[in-house]
Formats: sequence, C-alpha cells, structure tokens
Amino acid sequence: MPRKKRTLDRDSGVVRDASLVIIASEDTYAVKQYFRRFRTRRVEFKVLETHDCHSSPKDVMTRLDKYNAEEATVDGDQFWICVDSDHWIEPNHIDNLVQVVRECRQKGYGVALSNPCFELWLLLHFRDFQASDVPCRCGEVEKQLRLVVGGYRKDNITALPLTVGGVQLAIERALKLDTDDQVLPKKPATRVYKLLEVLLQRESIDLYTPQV
Repeated sequence: MPRKKRTLDRDSGVVRDASLVIIASEDTYAVKQYFRRFRTRRVEFKVLETHDCHSSPKDVMTRLDKYNAEEATVDGDQFWICVDSDHWIEPNHIDNLVQVVRECRQKGYGVALSNPCFELWLLLHFRDFQASDVPCRCGEVEKQLRLVVGGYRKDNITALPLTVGGVQLAIERALKLDTDDQVLPKKPATRVYKLLEVLLQRESIDLYTPQV
C-alpha cells in the first residue's frame, strides 16, 4: 500500500518535503518541549509523549509502531525511542528494556537511551557531569542541573537558557561519555546526541528563543 503524501505544516514553516524525525518518549513534558525549541526547515521533530502512565519501554515502542503503521511517512523519515534506564535497570525490568532496545534496532528504529535519565542530556548543555558513584540515580543529575541553571522543572523546559553553542557542547560532552558499546551503557551516558546529529547532517542548528 503506497504511503500517503504529507502536507505542508504551515504553523511550523516546514516545507512539504521536510523529513520527519518521530520520537516516542517515556516522558510527558521534557522531551517534547526540548525538541520544540529547534527551528528547522528541512527536519521536523514530532514527539509522541506518554499519557496515562504508559511509560514502560514496551509501551513506548508500541506507540512508535502504531504511528509507523497508521500515519503518513515517506522515505527519509526516521523513527526513534527516547527512554531512560533509571528504574528500568532493576533486576525485574532490565530484561524487558534490553529486549525492547534490540527489537527497535531490528525494526530500524534509533534508540536515544540515557543512563540514568534525559536530564543528563540537559545538564551537558551547561557543564560536564560529575558522577560521585556508579551507578547514579536521576535525582543526583537533577540536583546538579538545578544548581547550574538556578532551578529546574520537568514541565517547563522552555525556561532553560539553551543556546546553539550549548547544544554543540552537549554533543561533544555526550560523545566523550558514550564510550561503552553495550546495549545499555553501564556508566552515566546519554545517546540523545544522536538525534541532534540529524540536524548537523542536514542543516545548521537553529534554536527558537522564547519571549520572556
């Protein structure tokens, strides 16, 4: 069955032949608000956030499968899941997380996994992460993020003082952390930088700065 032709998204200014990067996230606010900050003409980020607490890795992958099966996409569109290891690496959850990551790779989906959480990616925009011990928990990362930006709320990513330079530094810092070629990195690391490399490959990064 031929795929439906996508129409122009006039609200975002995205041209008709723009590539979609569809991201299914276990998060409700942070990931969606973060990627809304990017103003692009050849790439459009669409985040399928979590509702009704359906945030398990399996639920996230199922949401992406459903979009892939039902919505209009074209060659060149990309599909990603954005998940945290955090409590999914507990003994009663880790096998499910590993299985989901492997299934995603088999389906051609990208995996932007963060150990322990997405907040590590946000922190890297402002400074390197200093791990006091391994494994670390998201609370430790959020504490460092709050200290460096003067406050942080998961439902208000728009307030973060993001800059193009900060995004480029976050990519560099994340690359240095991502030295473990395992399905699940054992040390603190975030592979969200792989999503930003999509912009680097296709056009320069351009950020929307909200009016205060």
